[in-house]
Amino acid sequence: MKNMACCNFIVSILGMMIGAAIMMAASEFPLEFTENGPGPGFWPFALGTALTAAAVVLLGYTFSNKAELSKQLVALTLPANKRVYVMMVIVAVYCGLITVLGFYPASALLIPATMKLMDFHDKKIIALTTVGTIAFIYVIFTVLLHTQMPQSMFLE
Repeated sequence: MKNMACCNFIVSILGMMIGAAIMMAASEFPLEFTENGPGPGFWPFALGTALTAAAVVLLGYTFSNKAELSKQLVALTLPANKRVYVMMVIVAVYCGLITVLGFYPASALLIPATMKLMDFHDKKIIALTTVGTIAFIYVIFTVLLHTQMPQSMFLE
């Protein structure tokens, strides 16, 4: 078992690293506002900024309450945490698949995997949810906002 202060420090550092990585990746896309609205990098950059800010706030909170948080134990190996760890792996694989397959095929794998992890097994509903979600994202981002979603590295 670890204490909460230790876990908060780790989460803060990881949050700052991931937030910085998101901001760096988003800065490769236009951030400025155009007649169509914000550039494609604007919202991911804002998300990275928010994640980094939340990590800094958590770090500050942890430093200011270190004595109290050090007394609170965190059980990382409980069976109830298994789904969380599996979901973390699914998201990590998804991030890699976006580069290899592209956004839409990777998402077509993520949605059913997530639904099955959450013990939803109705194949018809899983298929409709997957198709509906991807169609919604396509219409909003590609058609209406004219945003290029990540493509497969094999199509570039």
